[in-house]
Amino acid sequence: MDTREKILDVAREEFASFGLDGARVDRIAARAKINKAMIYYHFHSKDSLYQAIIDWHFEAIGDFVEKALAEETDAEKFILKLSTFYNSIVVERPTLFPILLREMAQGGDRIKTAIARIMGEKGLIAKLRKIIDDGIAGGQFRRLDSRHVILSFIGMNLFYLMLAPVMNLVWEIKDEQTFRQERPGEIVELFLHGLKAR
Repeated sequence: MDTREKILDVAREEFASFGLDGARVDRIAARAKINKAMIYYHFHSKDSLYQAIIDWHFEAIGDFVEKALAEETDAEKFILKLSTFYNSIVVERPTLFPILLREMAQGGDRIKTAIARIMGEKGLIAKLRKIIDDGIAGGQFRRLDSRHVILSFIGMNLFYLMLAPVMNLVWEIKDEQTFRQERPGEIVELFLHGLKAR
């Protein structure tokens, strides 16, 4: 692992635990076993390091969505693939949601910047809307505003993942791992077919 990656690896944990204001460059340097000057050499400031970590998380999401859209022309299969990805990211990137929640509590400007840049560069907004709009045009889906559809789907996936410790307690979910494995299929079924019995 090179110095830059080592810094990012340690800094992700630091920012997830303490947020931007509470994070300490000295602590990051000590845990990474490097001279503090190397952090400033690679990232110039604590703020830039924090933005690099936010970008790292959201670039992975953007890359996945872009690849899934290129591979999957069937809307239903794409939706399941995306829901499964959201579910797995908690395990693969455990610092994402602590950083996301802290950042949103402070207005979310850095996240807005990252999402706008990544979605814009990859043209993901138009591509996501197209997969829903094509399904509507083809009679596969009901006539709905694709913006509402996409935002509702994202919310269905992220709400539990972001608040799992609280939700597990409230809803008496004893086996979180099993519950999370079941969740993508349940979300997709509810999202595509609603609650009303058919």
